Order: sequence, then C-alpha cells, then structure tokens
Amino acid sequence: MTVRAVIFDLGGVILDSPLDVIASFERRHEIPGGAINAHVVGSGDGGAWARHERGEITRDTFLEVFRGELADAGLVIDTFQLMAEIDASIRIRPAMLALVDRLRQQGFRVAALTNNWTPFGAEGLASHFDVVVESVVEGTRKPERRIYEICLERLGVEASDCVMFDDLGPNLKPAREMGMTTVKVTSPEQVRAQIERLLG
Repeated sequence: MTVRAVIFDLGGVILDSPLDVIASFERRHEIPGGAINAHVVGSGDGGAWARHERGEITRDTFLEVFRGELADAGLVIDTFQLMAEIDASIRIRPAMLALVDRLRQQGFRVAALTNNWTPFGAEGLASHFDVVVESVVEGTRKPERRIYEICLERLGVEASDCVMFDDLGPNLKPAREMGMTTVKVTSPEQVRAQIERLLG
C-alpha cells in the first residue's frame, strides 16, 4: 500500500471529544448514560442534529427542535446549556496538531473531514491542513458518501491512497467501502503508533 494522503476527523481526534462532555452532562443531570447519543443516532439523517450539521437549520431552530425531539423520547434537557458546554469544550490536542504538521512536512497531503455546525474559516486550525471539508459548509455529513467524495476530489487522490482516522466506527464504514485504510481512534498515542506502523 502506498499512502499519499491522511484524513483526520477533528472532534475526538485532533480536538478533545464532545462525547466526554455529553457523558458528563448526563451524569450531572441524572440522564441515562448514552441516551443523548442514542437519540442522535436513532433520529438519522432527518433528525435535528443531522440537519444542523448540514447547515439546513439555524442554531435557534436546532435548539428548539432538538429539545422537542428529546422530550418526545422522554428526556427533559436544556439543549442551550448542553450545546454551550460542548462549544466551550472544543480544545486542540497540541501533540496531534504537531503530528499533522510533521506529516505535511514529509510530503503527505493531509485533510480534516468533520461534521460541525460553525465553519472554522481559513485561519487558525484550518491553516494546518491542505484540505478542510466541513459538513455545515458542504451540506452533507458523515457518514453520507458525498462528503468523502468531496474530500478525495480536493486532495486529488484515490481512496486507496488514503488512511482515515475517526473516533466513530459508523463514520469509517463508508471510507472503508470506498477503498480507504481506516483506523478507529481511541487515543492520541494510538494514532501516533498507527501512523508509524502504516507510514513509517
């Protein structure tokens, strides 16, 4: 296998995971563990979370609709507080960003492929990547096939030339089916070890 490009998810890989914030929120508010994420996954492409990540609804509309969805599922949740905590938790993992910079210095093309609800812009974090593909900008989200196609087109490589790192298995499945090598992320240390194993 000849690797020409590396694709990274952001949350839970380059950035701290929002899943940890959601789990903490559930514990503090005596909500069954995993209930919020189970609802997000179960609501599918037509749910408020997915629509927000595709940029189809505003933040205010999302907060209202998401609260209603959760209430219908028996979960009384202050969605404004939940999302404020998630937004406040977004922190860069310096060692991961250094790894991205090193890969580019060694000649690899590097992309960020992320589901998000606010564009990052061209400065700051985004400037460390050759390509940044954001769900809210593109109107498509992982695990929809189109967002992976956009990423490959902008990298200028074939799927078989890529390694993709993501902390969510369902987001890796389409990439694997398209021909990418995929790695489910559990820690920054694991990512570095896999980079050494796959790329040398």
